Amino acid sequence: MSKTKSVMASAMLGIAIVTLGACGGGLETDMVEAEGGYEIDILKLDGSETLAFDPDPKLAPNEQSTIEFWVQPQWNEVPDFDPVVLSNYGTEGASYLIAISAERDGILIASDDMLEAAPFDFTDDELHHVALVDYGDSVRLLVDLEYVADLPITFESLPSNGLYIGSADDSGDAFTGLIGGLRIWSVAVEDASLAQFARRDVADEPAHPDVDALKLISDFINRTVIIGE
Repeated sequence: MSKTKSVMASAMLGIAIVTLGACGGGLETDMVEAEGGYEIDILKLDGSETLAFDPDPKLAPNEQSTIEFWVQPQWNEVPDFDPVVLSNYGTEGASYLIAISAERDGILIASDDMLEAAPFDFTDDELHHVALVDYGDSVRLLVDLEYVADLPITFESLPSNGLYIGSADDSGDAFTGLIGGLRIWSVAVEDASLAQFARRDVADEPAHPDVDALKLISDFINRTVIIGE
C-alpha cells in the first residue's frame, strides 16, 4: 500500500503508526493486483537481502494468534536449505519461523524445539495466500483459504533479536521470490473473516471484526511494517 494509504488505514483502525527500524536495504517492492482488484504490497527478494526489524514485545505470540501473508517462491535450482519467509528469532530459537520447502512442495513451521511440515504445491509460479491459525494447542494451515492440515505445534514466546522477512535471522536460509500482505493477529481469526478480508483492506467498511487484535500489518511498498499499541 502507499504510505498515504497505510497512514489512513492505520488511523481508521486506531493503530499507532509505529514503524520498526529496518536493517536491510536494496530490496525491490511493488504492488500486485490480486483477484477482485485488491492490491497487495509486495517484497521482491533475490536471496541476498532480508527486511529486518528490531525486536518488539508486541510481536510475541499470544495464547492464540494468526499469521497470514501472500507468497510466491521463485527459485529454479533446489537449494540445500528450506528458504524462510518469516521469522521472529532470538538466542533461544524462534518464537515462530515459517519456511517453504526447498522443493517448493510444502511449508514448514517451527517454534522453540518444535518443527512440523505440511504438503502444498508451490511450483505453479502463482501468488498464494497462506494463513496459520494458532489455537493454543495446534496450528491450522490454510492455503488459498482451503484447509491443508492441523499441525501439533503452537507458537511459543521466546526472547527475540528481531523480526526477519526473507530469512531466519538475517544471516541464512534466505528466500527468493515474492512475499506480501503480512498480517499478524493476537487472536485465532475465524475462517469466515480470513475469507472475507484476504483480498480486502482490513479498514474497509464494515471493518474486520478482529481489528482491535491486529498486531502488525505490512507496508512493504515503503519497506516497513506498522504495529499496534
